[in-house]
Amino acid sequence: MRYRPFGASGMAVSALTLRLADSSRLRASEWRALIFTALENGINSFQVEGDSPELLKGAAEAFASVERRLLFLTWRVRGDAAPLNHQAVDGLLKSAFDDLSLDYLDLVLINDPLTPALPPAFEAGLRSLYDSHAIHGLGIASRGDIDPHLLKNGMVTTISSPFNLSSGWAERHRIRHASTHDFAVIGEDFWPQALREGGEMAAPKPSLWRRRSDPLADIGGYEFLHATQGWSGEDICLGYALTEPSLSTVRITADTRADVERLAAVVERDLPNGVCAQIEMARFSAQEREKAANRT
Repeated sequence: MRYRPFGASGMAVSALTLRLADSSRLRASEWRALIFTALENGINSFQVEGDSPELLKGAAEAFASVERRLLFLTWRVRGDAAPLNHQAVDGLLKSAFDDLSLDYLDLVLINDPLTPALPPAFEAGLRSLYDSHAIHGLGIASRGDIDPHLLKNGMVTTISSPFNLSSGWAERHRIRHASTHDFAVIGEDFWPQALREGGEMAAPKPSLWRRRSDPLADIGGYEFLHATQGWSGEDICLGYALTEPSLSTVRITADTRADVERLAAVVERDLPNGVCAQIEMARFSAQEREKAANRT
């Protein structure tokens, strides 16, 4: 495992963050084993997104076995941020602090409220926790630009944004700009759904006329994701996301111990020769086809 600085926090976190979301299939003992496997593979960053009793029980038992200062724990508040109020803070206190038996959280992550400020009651509750060091920072998850006034409220230390091999200039500029301003950046959606099932694997087969007139006609799509020996499409997508130095950590989802071990191993692997070039060609080709479609 490799470790990266988490913004200006002074803490180093693992290149991967394991997402822990509710699953009806896993019992507390299985959650505990999953987290232990992550720890054994060097992962020290976890994002808790569920509040099922089995998840919280298993996570609490696993976290209790490790010195707290060695872990980076994020509590993810799902849903629209605009209506958040003091009840959301109460729920946070119960699930994150009581059920997980934690003294503090490194980060609370919410969706972008799309406003210059947080909902007043919610902000007041968070501010109280922040001032008492019960939470060390607030993160904003967004697929677009975050209001600059919100980023200056004093608690925000982190942004969470999608980044993958099809990300365009706007997404790349957004995370690099945040990183240069000392915000930690969590990379989400490294393996986009459109590529999982082959939705954008290959470009439309060009006609003979198009092959003669269009210089992009012979540039392939993303079919190499499923044709690179020794690499799965998910592994390639993760390996590519890890090449972006602006990301403090990349969030992964894994339901089995084998998946955790496989994804953790990607951190120490170099992408095969030629894959980065194939990614750039496929991304450029997709962007040009989109521009052409918009012109028609």
